[in-house]
Amino acid sequence: MKAVASPIRRLIRRDQAEDYILILMLSFAFSVSGTRLFLHITNYPKIGGGELHFAHVLWGGLFLFASCLLPLIFSNRMVLKLSAAGSGIGIGLFIDEVGKFITSTNDYFYPPAAPVIYGFFLLVVLIYIRIRRPIVQDARSSLYQIFDEMQEVLDNDLSPSEKTQLESHLDQVIKSSNRPDITRLGKNLQEFLRHEDLFLVPEAPSPWYMRIKQFIDRWITPFYIQAFVVGGLIAWSIWVMAESVRILLQSRNLPQLIELIRPLVAGNFIRGNVSLELYILLIGLQAATGLALFLCASVLFFRIKPLLSKLLNCIYFILLLSLTILTPLLFYFDQFSSIIPAFIQFLLLLGTIKYNSLIRQS
Repeated sequence: MKAVASPIRRLIRRDQAEDYILILMLSFAFSVSGTRLFLHITNYPKIGGGELHFAHVLWGGLFLFASCLLPLIFSNRMVLKLSAAGSGIGIGLFIDEVGKFITSTNDYFYPPAAPVIYGFFLLVVLIYIRIRRPIVQDARSSLYQIFDEMQEVLDNDLSPSEKTQLESHLDQVIKSSNRPDITRLGKNLQEFLRHEDLFLVPEAPSPWYMRIKQFIDRWITPFYIQAFVVGGLIAWSIWVMAESVRILLQSRNLPQLIELIRPLVAGNFIRGNVSLELYILLIGLQAATGLALFLCASVLFFRIKPLLSKLLNCIYFILLLSLTILTPLLFYFDQFSSIIPAFIQFLLLLGTIKYNSLIRQS
């Protein structure tokens, strides 16, 4: 037996890591928005009595604790999805009370709390985008993925398409490996998969999966994606510009301005000239981004091929700028009523990315 000089410690990305991060991200968003909505509808009930108050941060910690235990105890791949969902719910319940932890008065409604929560969500989104990027795999990382996928054999859940994918990965291992033992391991696994005793489950997609696939094949086309992006951007930009112009016009009239900012002053969102000027600046920047998106969408409507890529890149940049800079400020002033505008912009951004990829493919 040939001794290895030293152990290899280089980290390997887990198979389907992007799916687990996506589950965490969605459950995190659902947890925060669902908690705020529930508390608002029920008039912020208190669980406990007397000096006791069981804040929902405790339930968040309980979800996080259970989500940490699951992958430490169980090996099944399904557990990772449960852990991701539980972690997202736990993080959402925890960070929803961040206002209490950054103020000496334990103020749950502290205005900067909403931008902090939104900023943390953006961080998770950036991690997801980074994880989705394809990586170059060597023989070692490919074998990590292969052994992970081999759990389907143990669970009697290996389909013919999954078997073909495993064989393809093993071919890459055999071709790229510079270690005889790794090459031999790949060949032995390949021989195991080709044996007639291997149990395969027939591929019978569920009816709901087939309906979703048919819907995607029918509607996710360049024409419909363009209609969604152009129509959505024009409708969104008109609403943003109309609302911004209304507020800017009212700001020129002192009585109307006082009436406009009265709720913001009462909620301590505007505390002086600086915060008032920042609010007016935010509205002006929103109007400018709305106008820019309207112009880009109007030109995109005519589908001028030499300009398509530049227009989509411009729309992508404007939406990204709005989501990363303007939306956190909007969360400060409008708090969690800004969830819907942020969600709409995320949908438009995803539509722009998808349309750009379809254009490149065609």
